Amino acid sequence: MRPFVIVIVVVVVVFLVNAIRIGFRSKSHHFVCPDCGENFQVGFAKYMFTSHNFSGECYVKCPKCGSAGMRKPLPGEK
Repeated sequence: MRPFVIVIVVVVVVFLVNAIRIGFRSKSHHFVCPDCGENFQVGFAKYMFTSHNFSGECYVKCPKCGSAGMRKPLPGEK
């Protein structure tokens, strides 16, 4: 195989594994708003394409009060 084909295959596999992991995490974790205390979950697409940092926090917006910021996902459904 040519090297660029191997690179493309590896990138696709990494993307798919990450998408599956994020899919499970979006269904099994929730966020708590520090301003109003609302428990909420975000959908797969929003969870997949939002900003993340190395400590596991995601940039999300509370659907109730509109407060936005980096929040740590908590295990369990809302």
